[in-house]
Amino acid sequence: MYARLIPTPFGPLYAEASDRGLTAVRLLVLAEGSPEREHPLLERLAARVERYFRGEPEMFLDLPLDYGGLPPARAALYERVRQVPFGQTTSYGALARELGLSARWVGAGMRSCPFFLVVPAQRVIHADGRLGGFMGAEGLKLRLLVHEGLEAARFR
Repeated sequence: MYARLIPTPFGPLYAEASDRGLTAVRLLVLAEGSPEREHPLLERLAARVERYFRGEPEMFLDLPLDYGGLPPARAALYERVRQVPFGQTTSYGALARELGLSARWVGAGMRSCPFFLVVPAQRVIHADGRLGGFMGAEGLKLRLLVHEGLEAARFR
C-alpha cells in the first residue's frame, strides 16, 4: 500500500494506492491517514489536485481506481459520476434512473465515496437545486462548486 499527503486550500488530502489504482482519497479533516509511502500514481494525483485548485477543469479520468471490495453497482456509480464535467452538476435521481438504482442508494453511495475529488461527489445534487449531503460538510460542497465556477445562489 502506498500513501501521500497532498496540500489543498481546504486542508490536506490523504491518498492511498495499490499497484492496481487509487484505493482512497480523503480530506484529512474528514478522516485520519497513515504514514506516507511514495508511488508514481500518487505523484500524478498530486499534480492534478494542484491543477484543480488553480481553477483548471480537471476531471482525474486517467487515474485508475481500485474498487476491490466494493459492489459492482457502487463501482459503476463512481465511474459514471467521474464523467460529470468540471463546473456542471447532475442529480441523484438522474443517476438513479440511468443506472437502474434508487435515488437513496445513489445518495448513500455518494456519501460513502472513498475518492474525494477524483469521484466528484460535489457535482451530484438534488433535482430541486438543494445540495444534499456531503459527508456532513455541505459548506465544503458549495465551496467546491463555486470554485468550479458555479453561482452559489443557484443552490438552495
